[in-house]
Amino acid sequence: MNSFWRIFSLELTAFVRSRSLLLLLAASLGWMFAAPLVFRGDGTLEGSRQLAVHYSLGGVAALVSVALLAAATGAFARERAAKRLQLTLVRPVRYVSIAVAKTAALSFAGAVVIAASAVVEAVRSPLVRPCRHVLSPVMESPREEAARMYTAYMADPNTPAAVKKARPSVVLRLLAQRSFDRYESIAPGGTGSWRFALPDGFDESVATSARVRFAGEYGMRQDALGAFELKAADFTLVGVASNVTQSVVEFPLAAAPGATPGEKGVLTFRNDGKTTIMLRPRRDVNLLTEADSFGRNLVRASLELMAMVTLLVSFGVFLGASLSRPVALFTAVAALAVAEMSPSVIEQYPDELETDRIDAVGLQITRVAAQLTHPVSSLEPLAKLAEDTCVEPREVVRAVLADMLLAPLVFALLSSFVIPRKTESA
Repeated sequence: MNSFWRIFSLELTAFVRSRSLLLLLAASLGWMFAAPLVFRGDGTLEGSRQLAVHYSLGGVAALVSVALLAAATGAFARERAAKRLQLTLVRPVRYVSIAVAKTAALSFAGAVVIAASAVVEAVRSPLVRPCRHVLSPVMESPREEAARMYTAYMADPNTPAAVKKARPSVVLRLLAQRSFDRYESIAPGGTGSWRFALPDGFDESVATSARVRFAGEYGMRQDALGAFELKAADFTLVGVASNVTQSVVEFPLAAAPGATPGEKGVLTFRNDGKTTIMLRPRRDVNLLTEADSFGRNLVRASLELMAMVTLLVSFGVFLGASLSRPVALFTAVAALAVAEMSPSVIEQYPDELETDRIDAVGLQITRVAAQLTHPVSSLEPLAKLAEDTCVEPREVVRAVLADMLLAPLVFALLSSFVIPRKTESA
């Protein structure tokens, strides 16, 4: 343990003495103040604030990620060049401890910068509404729905012959994707209902809204009239919808005196208009329930960003232990580019049935890369923070366990195998 803290201290001290931390902190804080002046919203204060929150902290996250990834690729290269690594290795210290300590030191520097930027954001945005849980209808998973529909879909005479000849795994994936765009129709005078798992402590005092996107049968903009009703164990919340087009609209729900309680968590919409209304349950229906403060949500989002930075730093340290500094840096930059491009490649590939075998292999590799790099490419916590949507604690726990603890340990173990071999070859 003593060796870990010594290496941690030496790495952090070297980063501070090189003025890298000071420059990174100054650039990040400067961007925090400059971003609201650079970006313009939709003309409303709310739109401007959302852009400022997303892109100010997003710019800091990008800057910290690139800077620390570059520093991590040189963590071992500097010591090799100065002939200090051999002296470290002959001491009674584990190779894993060296890699973990260097990762921890650079990640700590990144955490300092992100925390300072979060403090600026908290001071700049003190009077904002609390974050809200976004609840989706309780439904079978897309994979389960695809498996249930597969047999009937393949037996349907209207199913194209090319689809029937395609591999089952490809068809199942397409059906799972299509499940998000499956519409439900609510005729005039009819009702639609969806079940939600209400959070613990939910009662009639919790500010609640229904967020819905309505559409007509032919995709035309039209008015929608109706009423919402959310049943709970011992109370009912109701809301009215009127003069709504295809845009996403929130409808506040309030306690209805004398309403009869029903099955908990069932949201019902009654169509009181003269035209059929369509919506996609997986995409177009949500319940929004008030949670905690913007400050706490900011802390959770910052923790996820710190976990992402730790993941990148551990990857950079592994590359620096395995390769020379220029090759490691090039590989790191290429990996970042892959992380950004993979989702677009998957989405825009024109052949949905993947008839080309070589392309199919490439797409599978791209999907794996997109899945592994999702924490880096999505910056999802910032989008939620900007929209006053809760960064859920379970997401933070997953990010801390997977990106801040498990992945760095795996990269450190891999580094422990290559450090002595790379040193001998050098």
